[in-house]
Amino acid sequence: MYTATMHYKFKSENLEEACTLWEKEIFARAGKQKGCVRMQFLVDHKKSEAMAIGTWEEPEFAAAFMRTGVFKNLLEKIRPFLVEDPLPHVWELRFFEEF
Repeated sequence: MYTATMHYKFKSENLEEACTLWEKEIFARAGKQKGCVRMQFLVDHKKSEAMAIGTWEEPEFAAAFMRTGVFKNLLEKIRPFLVEDPLPHVWELRFFEEF
């Protein structure tokens, strides 16, 4: 498994619009991509921050999704709503259990 996150800091007055754009631009498209296990989008309303979490079967599937330009297009649309550029991070899955 391969998991990557993207941390967003939004202007408070644009949080909801930015979240709606993320859902419209990313969520549905990711689910149709080969190797996509799950996509999550967490929001901290008090800080106007969000965390996107994408889990893929293999890194190559995530890379193929990125090559579609989907995040570049999203960034162009949400840039006016951002306090700073989103911060990406790649994670190694150490433990996992469904209860």
